Amino acid sequence: MELEGCLLKAEPKYMKLYRDFTVKYADAINFVRKYYEKTAPKDRFSSYPWSLPEFKIEHVLRVLRYCMMLAVRRKVDLDVIALSAILHDLAVYTSRKQHAIEGSKVAEKYLKEKKYPEEFVKKVVRAIAVHSGPLAFEAETMEEKILQDADTIDKVSAFGITVHLLHCGCMKHMPKEALSKLKERILPRLEFYRKTMHTPEGKKIVSKGCKYVRTFIERLEREL
Repeated sequence: MELEGCLLKAEPKYMKLYRDFTVKYADAINFVRKYYEKTAPKDRFSSYPWSLPEFKIEHVLRVLRYCMMLAVRRKVDLDVIALSAILHDLAVYTSRKQHAIEGSKVAEKYLKEKKYPEEFVKKVVRAIAVHSGPLAFEAETMEEKILQDADTIDKVSAFGITVHLLHCGCMKHMPKEALSKLKERILPRLEFYRKTMHTPEGKKIVSKGCKYVRTFIERLEREL
């Protein structure tokens, strides 16, 4: 019985929250999916895999999951966080550098059409606007900080490296060129990512992620 108990460990509470919100806000997720399909580049391999709508939806859902992980033990508005996560990257295909600000406008229109309370809409819209880009250092509420942390966690990881390598493969880069791209695109961003983290848990995860990324690149460079 003791062994059975170890094998059947209880699922983390945040995973239940994650699943509950994917059901509660299924309409919002479907809206995002359709919006990506409408705005994604016609050449779906132009910036593979980022240019694939299904890739972006998977990112949205991972960010939602990380948000619940960071929020589960805090006194925060989980609905604000959940909808902010689901809607946070709406303008990624139409205004890459300003996607946070422009995406917040699309989100605001959607939320108002769905008759969400005005104050609730303001909180979601601001969280989206400050999660990245020009306003990246202006997150104030814990809801805003959690969204920003969750989005960064998804980038600084083994998964983040995998994404860049998938792109290099699509571009037919040989290993040394792929290494060069990793050093050019990822390494300069690590310090920025670290500086924009807020929660102790997020800082710890991203710190480990930064170390992992640097170690991977250093080892790959030695092997090549």
